[in-house]
Amino acid sequence: MSIDNPLAEFEIASGVQRGSRLTLYANRLVHHGGDSMEAVPLAQLAAVRVAFERDPRKLNWAIVLLVLALILAAVSGPLQAWMSELAASAGRESLEAVLVGTFTALSQLARLLLPVAAVMAAGAVALLVFFWLGRTTLTLCFAAMERGYAVRGRNAFLVQFAEVVVAQLAASQVKRAG
Repeated sequence: MSIDNPLAEFEIASGVQRGSRLTLYANRLVHHGGDSMEAVPLAQLAAVRVAFERDPRKLNWAIVLLVLALILAAVSGPLQAWMSELAASAGRESLEAVLVGTFTALSQLARLLLPVAAVMAAGAVALLVFFWLGRTTLTLCFAAMERGYAVRGRNAFLVQFAEVVVAQLAASQVKRAG
């Protein structure tokens, strides 16, 4: 086995580092991304971690948006009917004309609550989807720092790549000890 032949490769297809590639060689791990390249000697790695994670903040925001959407949808119809009824029952005197105008404007505003609720519900559904997808993160730990490579969703290929890195790291440790 030559040190210049790649043992494994992983193309990062989503996330912040989209379009970059991790390549494992016998003695190093190389990250090619855009206009940059970083090579990490395997001897410098202290640990390798791969994990599937979900961001609970996305779930919290989705719940808040859904509750607000339900409140707006529930209030929209009765508020619109009440404001329209008030506007229709008032006469046309000067003060009453101001009130009629105000109630008509409030009625039109109440009519907008249902579309706003639908947009909020759609945003909540999008947040729930991103929460459900989660992300898989490969973390390389060094003595004083760590590097993380995250992709959207549960990614079995990144897990397999991490297993190959760990196996190569263990093999290089055995060679150094022996």
